[in-house]
Amino acid sequence: MPYDKIKHGRSKHISNYGGVGSLIETTDNSIIIETFDEWGYNELNDKLAHYIIKDDRLLQRLKNRFPNLKHLVAIPIHKEYPKNNPPTVQPKASYFPKWFYCTRCHRFANYSEWKKRWIASGKKTDFFYPPKCSNKDCKENHLEQIRFVMTCRNGHIHDLPWEFWNNRLPTDRSQHDEEENDNNNEKSSGPQLNREKCCGDSQDLIYKISRENTELSGIWVECKSCKKKANLKGIFNYEQLCLGKKYWLKPVNGKFHEENCTAQASVKLKTSNSVYYSNTLSSLYIPEMQNPLSSEIRLDIDNMVAKQKYSNEQIVELICDLKGVQKELVEQYLETGDIKYIPDNIYRETEYKYFLEKEQPDNKQIKFGVIYCSEKIHGFSKLVKIDKLKKITVQTSFTRNEPIDVDSILQNQNEYEYAVQRQSVSKNNFDTKTLPALESYGEGILFVLDEQKLKQWERQAEVIERTEKIKSNAQNADWKSHQIIAKSLTSRKVLIHTLSHLLMRELEYVCGYPASSLSERLYVSETMHGFLISAFDGTDGYLGGLSNLCNDLENLNNIISSAIFSATDCSSDPICIESEGQGVGQLNLAACHSCTLTPETTCELSNLYLDRKLIVNKDYGFFNSLLD
Repeated sequence: MPYDKIKHGRSKHISNYGGVGSLIETTDNSIIIETFDEWGYNELNDKLAHYIIKDDRLLQRLKNRFPNLKHLVAIPIHKEYPKNNPPTVQPKASYFPKWFYCTRCHRFANYSEWKKRWIASGKKTDFFYPPKCSNKDCKENHLEQIRFVMTCRNGHIHDLPWEFWNNRLPTDRSQHDEEENDNNNEKSSGPQLNREKCCGDSQDLIYKISRENTELSGIWVECKSCKKKANLKGIFNYEQLCLGKKYWLKPVNGKFHEENCTAQASVKLKTSNSVYYSNTLSSLYIPEMQNPLSSEIRLDIDNMVAKQKYSNEQIVELICDLKGVQKELVEQYLETGDIKYIPDNIYRETEYKYFLEKEQPDNKQIKFGVIYCSEKIHGFSKLVKIDKLKKITVQTSFTRNEPIDVDSILQNQNEYEYAVQRQSVSKNNFDTKTLPALESYGEGILFVLDEQKLKQWERQAEVIERTEKIKSNAQNADWKSHQIIAKSLTSRKVLIHTLSHLLMRELEYVCGYPASSLSERLYVSETMHGFLISAFDGTDGYLGGLSNLCNDLENLNNIISSAIFSATDCSSDPICIESEGQGVGQLNLAACHSCTLTPETTCELSNLYLDRKLIVNKDYGFFNSLLD
């Protein structure tokens, strides 16, 4: 696929919903992002320094699972380049799904077949993108991409067997028995295809959509040669043994990589959330825990180590003599140290304590200050006004069909509890030397609750009972991630998470940013009791409208009070406030779209584990005295 056809934001390459192996919608149909090994970094060892993102704290944490990891590499920014001088480093992608149809002549075929027809008609390949019909009467009509894909629990993705779709076995009942099964409350049987051979040697498929029938039965595949046809009724009940396709790896000799897979593949819409879950880790930059060596010097050291001609002592002497850097810095960079697994809460505790206990660094890479507010803001003991903040997000792998929790991302595949299998973002898997990352600058406010009041509150029987209700619902949830997260769920976490959501909804009206531009970072454990609300560049934020709210504590107190009062009423009450479980897996209690939920991109826990009743109930709510 030509480099100048991929036009979408780089932030989509590393997010909760995008990255290597993901399907991204563009103006020219959807594409699958290929493994970043093919983006050109391996060919630019001498220029790699320009793309390196330095965060030694995060790098050290990742080495538990990626022992050979050397650098986090930035996603290149798309620019307009002349065709005779394309960029050396760029994301690679290919069209997926691979099947397209023409809305004029209705011809239905694989992408490679469409391209062959285009070339056979005497047209230039450069003008084929985006895919067009070569039929003279269609006047180069742009092709429509099919909407369905198949995925399995092992992370593979492939097209449906469209060439066999109209060729049914005699036992197939999918075209007839759906209404009967609905009456019996049974799952309809999926289409049964004869996959031994196509419907004929001269197969010529068409894909037609009825204007009157808007159901799946109004869409059908037909062969113009043999006249066999079948509609799409029951398509979501169709399953088959997975083909083990890895379309995110670069094709070799025109064929995409595949591996043996024993899982069943099921049908999904290509835009479904369950098609892709990115496994990402984020880290707030702490200057004190960084090695100040430049990217160029780091690469020089790496190259010397790779040649295996010098001992570490010789490398230290040579680098110090040639570059004039301190001996301790080179030794620190070469030191592997005690590499061990660091749970997410332990990792975050370092950030939490840094902002609360340390002074603002001299290098100005981040800028913050602690504000004591126990007498001015009800329920809170401290605020940290963060005028400048840096966050690094790195993608380690991805899954399909079901997400995994953050603590499982760095664990050995044999150790975690999931049935789904991770797929790597690198063709070198866990032996990769680089991982794709995104560096963002922004601002924020770290809210710290009154610890003494919090400890008294969470001992109440009613509070414990409501938390246990969420944990009980999680035990019966379909996804393993919900069950695992709920094991360590506490009333403190539900309270802080819900409060974070209520404040984000309120801040949308006072700080100038839409809610989708804000994000939360929860700090909850026996020693942590706060949350960070931040806005980063690349959104509509990072203009000072958020952190500057700390300049007027009286006004900020009014904003928080307003958020609490707003939570006392919901347009769905009394159904919402009295709910025993709602949302995915019944993992929310008194929380719905009308009162508590925020845009998916803002929330760390997928809009789950929320209960505003813990905040506003007159008997046991954390802010009940404020409401009185």
